[in-house]
Amino acid sequence: MSSSSPNIPFSLGETSDAELLELFQKERKADYLGVLFMRYRHLAFGVAYKYFRDREEAEDMVSHVFSLLLEKLPGKEIFSFKQYLYGTVRNECLARTRQIKKEGERHQEWVLTENTDNGFMEIENSVHLTDEKPLDEAVQEAIQQLGEEQQICVKHFFFDGKSYKEISDQTGFTLKSVKSYLQNGKRNLKKLLEERLNQSSSS
Repeated sequence: MSSSSPNIPFSLGETSDAELLELFQKERKADYLGVLFMRYRHLAFGVAYKYFRDREEAEDMVSHVFSLLLEKLPGKEIFSFKQYLYGTVRNECLARTRQIKKEGERHQEWVLTENTDNGFMEIENSVHLTDEKPLDEAVQEAIQQLGEEQQICVKHFFFDGKSYKEISDQTGFTLKSVKSYLQNGKRNLKKLLEERLNQSSSS
């Protein structure tokens, strides 16, 4: 950060958008951007509220965008701060709504997968393998015994956090096939882990 201008001008309220932006670009002082941002904060909030219909969520987005501008603006050539701010808020809101939608879909898929018969994840709470083979290692070894399609879907869903659609897009499997591979993979994993448990108990 430059120290060439230790005192912030007292007449910033009369300074043009372009001058404030130039000062911020040159000296990296948040005060300059703060004054500029406050001129259009109502615009940023309005855009965010239009997407979320929630004041708290909109306020969080406004704060996020300000922090983002502090980081991203230096070095950028901008002709209109107002337009740049509008575009930034809109893009961040779109990204956030996509994330919220994905999280919702992911939750529903997780509930659906967990509610299928003979799931394997619940055995973490009831199965205790030998000290030589911790559960994580045993699960990884069991996965290697699955068919290729089941391996791929189980790894993507449970370990990579991908949704059905993401798995389908990445692998070329249909959504119906992805669901089937996951359900069968869970059932087979549970069977394999229970067999290992029985072997450990009888040895």
